[in-house]
Amino acid sequence: MRAALIDSNVIIYARNEDSGDRHDRALEIVRAIDRGELPTAHVTDYVIAETLNLMHSRGAHQLGEETYDLLNESAGFELRYAAKSDFKNGVDLYQRHQSLSFVDGVLAAYMRRVGLEYIYTFDSEFDAIEWVTPLNTAVNPFD
Repeated sequence: MRAALIDSNVIIYARNEDSGDRHDRALEIVRAIDRGELPTAHVTDYVIAETLNLMHSRGAHQLGEETYDLLNESAGFELRYAAKSDFKNGVDLYQRHQSLSFVDGVLAAYMRRVGLEYIYTFDSEFDAIEWVTPLNTAVNPFD
């Protein structure tokens, strides 16, 4: 499967110009996905919720709406729902790995279930999960 998952932090950094070097790298990733130069990016409901909630809490509701529209309308992004089993397995991962956030646990469980190896992220916590390969630049792992 020529697809990867995208983490909320990449989307958030891409949309926040005050993120320094991470903004530039995240924007490059998002733009390359949008142009079809990188694998199709799965965006789970957990990533959407985490992204839009953070933007809203920082007073950027309009930016959240625009971000959702960009992800929803781009052929490079596929909005996906995590299954109940991803939630259950994500809780297990969260409880076994203290460095892993709850959402990241669910994302790792989702990746295992659907057979994705790669995630575009700036989180080092995914290093603890053997079936996940984190990517933090606009590299196509299938080339």
